[in-house]
Amino acid sequence: MKASSLSAAILCSCLAGCAAPQTISGFVPDQFRGLPALGLAPTQPDQTTERTVPKPRVAKPPKPEPVAVSLPELSLPPWSIPAPKLSRTLRYTLPPSELFKLLSASVYAVSVSGSQGSAVAVSARELVTACHVVAHGPAITLINANTNLRAEVIAADPVTDRCWLRADGELVPVPGFRESDSLLVGESVYTIGSPQGLVNSLGSGLLAGLRPTEDKTEYIQITAPVSAGSSGGGLFDDRGNLIGIVTFTIRDAQNLNFAIPASMFWSATKVAAVQLP
Repeated sequence: MKASSLSAAILCSCLAGCAAPQTISGFVPDQFRGLPALGLAPTQPDQTTERTVPKPRVAKPPKPEPVAVSLPELSLPPWSIPAPKLSRTLRYTLPPSELFKLLSASVYAVSVSGSQGSAVAVSARELVTACHVVAHGPAITLINANTNLRAEVIAADPVTDRCWLRADGELVPVPGFRESDSLLVGESVYTIGSPQGLVNSLGSGLLAGLRPTEDKTEYIQITAPVSAGSSGGGLFDDRGNLIGIVTFTIRDAQNLNFAIPASMFWSATKVAAVQLP
């Protein structure tokens, strides 16, 4: 399906829990075109108190700042590629439990000024994420198991929602990577992220479509469930290769979720913002 034939009136919502725009063009939310000051709603506490069950690990954001009518736009650094592309491609299919064991150490919950999302380590110090996850402010905390690290944004293209982070400590990078031109509709895919602050939750689904846009970027449509906090988390194939970064969902629809192809994070192209009327 060509992007030009897609309806421009689909309501959508970024997975960070920010306000939904009224329209999208070619499946790309308008808020990713020149408006980086977006973020996640703070994690809501669990209201269930009647059952006694072990509490899952939940990312605790820093003390929230006072609610404001609008957030100041964070000055993001220009787009660059600070780490070499991963060269290894995993070849053998893994059961979900083994896939999670292999990958969970490489996916981090991200806390920024009371908001939350996710990020994926692709080198010993660098991670990739969605820009709207880290646009609240410069104080970024990475959380994984018993690890808490600080990070900063080192490269950004808010138009396509791509951001690179650099951590102040050692990371465990993902072991494999696939180019977007090798992906096929119908493949089994898995997400790992921190929906509602639940660190490293595993989801599964299908690769439902490869959606090009008018500006020649492309998004991966998936049926794997995602929620607020999933933005910036990893999308993997059934062998454990990183294939995408979760970015947004279509509101009031059934599992119409989208990811940025991982290969775009190693593309030198910076897309120009669309001028809206």
